[in-house]
Amino acid sequence: MAEKSVGSSILKGLIKLSLILGLGFLALHFLKGALPAPTEDGYRAFPVLGSRVWVWIIAQLHLNFAAFVLGVPIFAVSMEFVGWKKSDERLDRIAYDFTKLFTLAYTVTAIMGSVLLVSLPLFYPKFIDHMMKILGPTWWAYIAIMYGEVIVCYYYYYSWKKMKDKKGAHVFLGLLLNVFGTVLLLATSAWVGYMTTPGGVSPDGNLINRWQAIKTYMWIPLSLHRLVANVVFGAGIAAAYAAFRFITAEKDEERAYYDWMGYTSAMISIGFSLILPGVGYLLGVEIYSFNEQMGIQLMGGFFAWLWVMQAILIGAILFFVNYYLWISLNKMPGGERYFKYVKYLFIVVLLGYVVWLTPHSVALSLGEARKMGAYHPALGNLGVMAAKNTAVVISYLATFLSYSIFRISNKEPQVSWAKAGHKTRAAIIIMSTVAVLALGVYSYMVPAAVRVKVLSPIQFGIFFISLIVLYVLDSRMYKGAKIIGEPKWGKMPERSQYALIAITVTFTWLMGMMGYMRAGGRQHWHVYGIMKDTSPGAYLPTHGAALVIVSIITIIFFLLIGLLFWSIMRLEKASEAKGKR
Repeated sequence: MAEKSVGSSILKGLIKLSLILGLGFLALHFLKGALPAPTEDGYRAFPVLGSRVWVWIIAQLHLNFAAFVLGVPIFAVSMEFVGWKKSDERLDRIAYDFTKLFTLAYTVTAIMGSVLLVSLPLFYPKFIDHMMKILGPTWWAYIAIMYGEVIVCYYYYYSWKKMKDKKGAHVFLGLLLNVFGTVLLLATSAWVGYMTTPGGVSPDGNLINRWQAIKTYMWIPLSLHRLVANVVFGAGIAAAYAAFRFITAEKDEERAYYDWMGYTSAMISIGFSLILPGVGYLLGVEIYSFNEQMGIQLMGGFFAWLWVMQAILIGAILFFVNYYLWISLNKMPGGERYFKYVKYLFIVVLLGYVVWLTPHSVALSLGEARKMGAYHPALGNLGVMAAKNTAVVISYLATFLSYSIFRISNKEPQVSWAKAGHKTRAAIIIMSTVAVLALGVYSYMVPAAVRVKVLSPIQFGIFFISLIVLYVLDSRMYKGAKIIGEPKWGKMPERSQYALIAITVTFTWLMGMMGYMRAGGRQHWHVYGIMKDTSPGAYLPTHGAALVIVSIITIIFFLLIGLLFWSIMRLEKASEAKGKR
């Protein structure tokens, strides 16, 4: 595959994209003529499933693949850059493997996007007409940038070996690829932002200022949230790929490489996931600033139990992450010294999980509600955001400590101030934990506005400052440290690899459920307060129904991802067979 001409590969990629989009437009033209005209309200019905469920499935699948192909290039280029500067062939190989993954995934992304491109104007023509009137130029810019991205992507991948001696220019191509990807993300975030927190239009939906329609309350925080989530998701898929290859590997050297690849991908995913709560909080603040009723709708009311479901999934992710890191101590010479701390970290994560899981209120019978009052007398205080923010910050701090322990487990510091350094680390951990807890308790004594805009950001600030200080401290203290032994890559039990796969599957499920919540915040509006949804599907599905649909989407997605993994392995075997001839 890599031996093909770069020019012919780019041409084939452009032809493939043009054929996919062309077939989509032809299908749209044919179906518009073949299907009945839209109703007076401007809707067509998709058979059996209904238009809403069909568009939901296709849009979420497209979003999942788009997140993958936008997130993976960020750390693939970063790996190539670090490998180039350190002359590390292993880093260059992992970057190449990542590039192979997202290049092949582009085709599936384009197919899903084309199906969505047909489905939206076909089943929701009035809505699309409105969006084109307000944000039409961004749609055409999106298609043009997508062509530019395909050119750069294919050139970046197929020129990898040809530009081996021109790494600076090749890394620049990777940076350009990420610029294109970021612009595409900004365009799609503008569409979602306008639908949820519209601006730049009159109350009856006439355009006043297109830039204001793009630069809505949600645009930048949503873009940041999606950018970070894409990296987390893309790295998770790469970790799942490495775990799959580890499990199916037949040689020890292959298992060693894919163990290292899985660890590297997982640490990138975990590292960026630490930023997600803070960025998500910023997004929530902006939604509250736009419309308090929407904020209340998202954080409580109908969606109250969805946050409990979110807690279950995020708590599961944290347990999988910590479990993987704790098992990884077995392959680190000297790692057994830190086993005694695992039980304490487990208790902290478990307690944080319990608090995060506690609902603010529960569905009760009328008699029970009268006896109990508005909130549970004992657990009601744990259901508010003051408790949950505190729990999540401490849980993530414990997870970072699990990573720190693994990172230093095979080293012994040689600096003269090592003893003082250990005491300083312990003091930072204790003081930051106490400070977060104190702010959490104080949050109950102040108005909600102070808690939301002042105290919670301070808690996240303490968390990030502690992470940075601890990382810098360990880096300085363990610089030139005595290495007890090199990691025994490939000597991991298979259950550790299943933990990596479980992290990715759970996160994919979580993405789908949060997408359901974000879209549900608009209630019965296509564009909140501007354009009503009067279709038969204009209602909020129950959490149970949404869970079934999201589960089906997740299963379909991983079947397609499995097909992608199988295709890569088949191409590798074909290349090896060709090389032996």
